[in-house]
Amino acid sequence: MELSALLKIAPFRGMDEDDLIAFLFATPNSLRRYAPGDIIALQGDRCKGLYILASGAVRAGMVNADGKELTIEEIKAPALLASAFVFATENRFPVMIEATEPCELFFVGRDRFMQAMLSSPVMLGNFLTDISDRSVFLSRKVSEFALLDLKKRIMKYLDTHGAIHNQREVAQRLGVTRPSLARALAELAKEGKIGGN
Repeated sequence: MELSALLKIAPFRGMDEDDLIAFLFATPNSLRRYAPGDIIALQGDRCKGLYILASGAVRAGMVNADGKELTIEEIKAPALLASAFVFATENRFPVMIEATEPCELFFVGRDRFMQAMLSSPVMLGNFLTDISDRSVFLSRKVSEFALLDLKKRIMKYLDTHGAIHNQREVAQRLGVTRPSLARALAELAKEGKIGGN
């Protein structure tokens, strides 16, 4: 794990590496390791502190009562997980977080994190920027799902990623069934908006 990479993300930008190491390894913080497929947090679990993804990658997704899955975001280290919920009144994970690669994750309890921010205006300012940026991201995501029909979401996905390599994963990301995605792709190809297979 390369701890210096954490100095590039909020709330640690502008901190000295020695101060970061002292903060991360202070008691009662913990370093946790996860294998691909391990569940880091279930949707609805309490968010009891700051979760810092130091290495690896995770998938944040939602599952409804029928088992339908929706990928909200794929997150690569270094990153904070569910930072906007650490101090929320209803501080529960809004998504399930699953490791997609071997991961190392620091956990810092909410009270310990609050103490650190109160003694470091830089950390506090960076954290406020991070949760504000997360709000913007979530607002765009809601707009994407609420206002765009499936074909427009597919076109937006293709603009961003260039191609669809795995229909199951893309269907999960767009919140639709794989047959619905296949049908919409066929219609887009018939309309000449994308190349046919």
